Amino acid sequence: MRKTIFVVILSGKNYKDSRVLNGMMNKSCADTDLLIINRGPNPLRFDKDFIHTLGFCVNNIDIKESIGDLPLGEVCNNVISKNASYDRFIFCDDDSILNKEYIKRLDRYHKQGVDLQIPSIRGRIDGRVYYPIINEAVCKAADGFNINTESTVKSLGLGLVIYRSLIEKFSARNMGVFDSQFALNGCDTGFFSRLDLLKTEQINIAIQVVNSLNYALVQSQGITSKWRALDKLRDSFLSVKMSRFRY
Repeated sequence: MRKTIFVVILSGKNYKDSRVLNGMMNKSCADTDLLIINRGPNPLRFDKDFIHTLGFCVNNIDIKESIGDLPLGEVCNNVISKNASYDRFIFCDDDSILNKEYIKRLDRYHKQGVDLQIPSIRGRIDGRVYYPIINEAVCKAADGFNINTESTVKSLGLGLVIYRSLIEKFSARNMGVFDSQFALNGCDTGFFSRLDLLKTEQINIAIQVVNSLNYALVQSQGITSKWRALDKLRDSFLSVKMSRFRY
């Protein structure tokens, strides 16, 4: 059995308002440890009843406050470095909806050598698949689909399942898994760009598509959000900087 830690990032929500935490109230994650990280903007008031009930559905719960200017990428890197005994890290935001077979499917389809599992991400309103994008095209993949190691992959930082083998590949190059420059909504951009950096050094990354997450994507609702537009602009700027550094 793989020792697994589920890392849930809360942003502007209480425990009971988190879709993913509520989705874990069915013992489907009974063998996993749970780390809840509050990103603010305010400290959370401890909800004894909710956490007590959730404690019956997972192996162990740890709660940390991480409010301030520390980028999410750095927070996630710290989680990985301080939990060296875990074989698998599952990173999820507070608004994702998990199915009851989530963990079982990860185990069912995982093959020897797989470094990373990512979900298909669907719009919560229209049900369409928006990610992953493989070689610039949306990929509607069935569970267990193994992405060609030569392919270019883009997705969101939702439901990333990172195995120890991937962490070791980054560590061998003195790199953290996540780019500490990127903030909350740019963490995914930095992550997939870092995978490309490994590929330029002829390091193959075995990525598998497993599970499907429903998410309130801006694309699926036809909404233009000012803060997302600014975030995208910032990420584009940082991506240009990264490309210049790479070459």
